[in-house]
Amino acid sequence: MYGFDIVSGGHNIYALLEFDITGLRSELRAARRQGRGASLLAFLLKAIGRCLSLFPEFNAMINYRITSVFDEVDISIPIEIERDGVLVTKQYIIRNINEKTLKEVGDEIERSKALADDTQGFIASPAMQRILLLLPRWLVVLALKSMLRRHALVKRLSGTAFVTSVSMFSNMPGYILPYAGGPKACSFAIGSSIKKPAAHGGAICLREMINVTAVFNHDLIDGAPAARFINELRALVETRYAELLG
Repeated sequence: MYGFDIVSGGHNIYALLEFDITGLRSELRAARRQGRGASLLAFLLKAIGRCLSLFPEFNAMINYRITSVFDEVDISIPIEIERDGVLVTKQYIIRNINEKTLKEVGDEIERSKALADDTQGFIASPAMQRILLLLPRWLVVLALKSMLRRHALVKRLSGTAFVTSVSMFSNMPGYILPYAGGPKACSFAIGSSIKKPAAHGGAICLREMINVTAVFNHDLIDGAPAARFINELRALVETRYAELLG
């Protein structure tokens, strides 16, 4: 709740997107049979990372006085794990994702699922979390907001962009609207995939589609750059996926 408090009041642009992943799914299955593939989530993270690298203003942070643009793309994702018999969500950061192959990204995600002690975030320590609960709310929020002004610290603790996904837990079509705000330029929510009739090759046929929500911080990103970013992401997912599968 403190986390939501410190990033409230953002000026966001929401893009509700639908991508055709029919060809991508087929190529991912073939790549896995050859021992060089990974999951759909790993591919989408890699594709988003590629776009963040191509458009540096999206791999940035801003406050009233300072704008910081980063060369390394560090994507933060929530991962559900079992801890003491209870399912909990932890934050994990894939560092410098553009320097890793698709298989390396997938393997890193799987390794993290098996570890209960690699949680990352602003307040990852359970002991520190308990201490914060004893302090006045206004003091905790003030301290955390002061941390947000230190962009290098934000990058180290929570990455340069955030991606969440429900695609593994639901097959119901629809869009997820993530809570977004704070200094980062963008975040993404990956919904579930579903087969549905769609136009392809001049005909209507059954295609596999996935819903993706992109959130852009309007303090940093205008509509035209956002459209160029989305077009590049769509091309990587729908037609140019071979570039990331190699």
